[in-house]
Amino acid sequence: MRFGRKVVDRFAHQDIAGLEKLLEEVEQEQMAQTYRRLNAIVIKNAIHSLDKSYLLEEEDREFLTTYLYAIESWTWFELYIFCNTMPFLSNQDLIFLSTSLLEKSKEFKELAHNRLYMKSGYLNIVLELMERKLFSYIPIFESELESMLRPYDFFEKLLWQFLKKLSVFLQTKGSNQKEIEHFIQSLQILENPQLTALFELRLQQYKELID
Repeated sequence: MRFGRKVVDRFAHQDIAGLEKLLEEVEQEQMAQTYRRLNAIVIKNAIHSLDKSYLLEEEDREFLTTYLYAIESWTWFELYIFCNTMPFLSNQDLIFLSTSLLEKSKEFKELAHNRLYMKSGYLNIVLELMERKLFSYIPIFESELESMLRPYDFFEKLLWQFLKKLSVFLQTKGSNQKEIEHFIQSLQILENPQLTALFELRLQQYKELID
């Protein structure tokens, strides 16, 4: 997970150049080819999330999809890969694998480490379904996510609140834009400029989706 932490840090700072350098490092890393490529795909996904003009390669898409289907019993690693590569998947594969995750939910939630990834996973699934405007699939993941959130899940609850506002934004062609802007502005009290900047970026990307 050494690379995973670096990806999160560079993504939070919207450091695309840093992510590209990290991608070069991973591709030179001495590790099994499968894991080297999966880590590279995670980094490419992070770059794509910051810059939608960064195109995802079909070969990577096929490799990732084959890998996720081939592993019958997912560990936290497959969950991590799935959570951080969803834009590579087709609509059909995204929905199938996400629904399969619901079925695995009970066994995964027994470990605290996995519960953290599960919450992140459901948030990412909802975000990805929203971006693809597959709104009818969201409620089943919404109810599962809300059942997992605890009072101390501050960041997850904050992100979930933001996603619900973005869902309205997409479905009503931006009718609540002012509300979202006020929400983002209110986050300044947290003194977390990276989080505020990421929310602002996401809002800008969603404006482009409805134009």
